[in-house]
Amino acid sequence: MLWECTVCHYVHKGDAPPSICLLCKNDSTYFVKVEEGEVAQPIVSGVNQILSPLDPVDAMTKAVTSLTYGLFIVTSFDMDGDGNRLRDNGQTANACFQITSEPVQIAVALNKKNLTHDYVQRSGKIGISVLHQQGHTLAARFGYSSGRDGDKFAGAAVHRGRSGVLLMNEALTTLQADVVQKVDAGTHTLFLAEVTAGEVLFEGEPMTYAFYRATR
Repeated sequence: MLWECTVCHYVHKGDAPPSICLLCKNDSTYFVKVEEGEVAQPIVSGVNQILSPLDPVDAMTKAVTSLTYGLFIVTSFDMDGDGNRLRDNGQTANACFQITSEPVQIAVALNKKNLTHDYVQRSGKIGISVLHQQGHTLAARFGYSSGRDGDKFAGAAVHRGRSGVLLMNEALTTLQADVVQKVDAGTHTLFLAEVTAGEVLFEGEPMTYAFYRATR
């Protein structure tokens, strides 16, 4: 059977439509069943060329959204002028990736409007909790509200790392890192940080942003 995305015209071959479109990331409800003769391009390994050309802006948008991302809880804390730890905060983020292996460095992009961004700016400390594929509740808790309105950690199972950041007990793995460089990226700041500690808490598959959108 062939299934065509009504948004970007990606064609999928299988008994059922895919849970999420490979190109535009819309869910299966956007797919319709089509016949072999209605497909203009041959299908190779389940991937087909789009059936109609896209304008440059749409093409760029769809190409960018095809990049894959993980899903993480990024944590930090506020500090006073004397270096004392004050309040904790965290947020869901998908822009976190390894940059170098010697030393181990990661890059984390945070929106300047977010409270966690301000805390990382002041403390220079970052905690990363890598979610597993059943981590929807944590992703929603830390992604759909602001720490300015309440304590996101209330009732959550956490532990404090040696750098002072809170880390999720239910994460697959955790990282702690110290900021070594900041890059202004307009609406966001890109923090380059050296990893100082890591934990492996569970075995399993990490959550991706595409998986979260398809299964939330």
